[in-house]
Amino acid sequence: MTTTLEKTNGTAQPSTRTPQYRRPRYTVVENKDAYELRVEMPGVPRDHAEVNVEADQLVVTGRPPAPERPEGSRVLHRELSTVPYRLPLRLNVDIDAERAEARTENGILVVNLPIAEASKPRTIRVE
Repeated sequence: MTTTLEKTNGTAQPSTRTPQYRRPRYTVVENKDAYELRVEMPGVPRDHAEVNVEADQLVVTGRPPAPERPEGSRVLHRELSTVPYRLPLRLNVDIDAERAEARTENGILVVNLPIAEASKPRTIRVE
């Protein structure tokens, strides 16, 4: 459970609302042919991660599985979260979604987003 502060009647009050999503940390690297997106989503198995591209929006989501607890046991302390990750990003160039690839490496989701040929810079020869 995440604690945030909310302002109520002029005083800050703790709130124990569970967030709907949490934003993962990420890095974007650009080269001449593609963008590489690296997203931290520790504890998310590959079958619980998803990458969607629609128009100019890329959305990465992932859900850590709920830990299994043997019957008769009880949780004494919990910091590991099962709140899903969600990372929406606006794309500023067209990408070739058909050639896009994603894989996981030690808790990092790596997404290769090839730049569409129409969006690559060109030199026009002057005659």
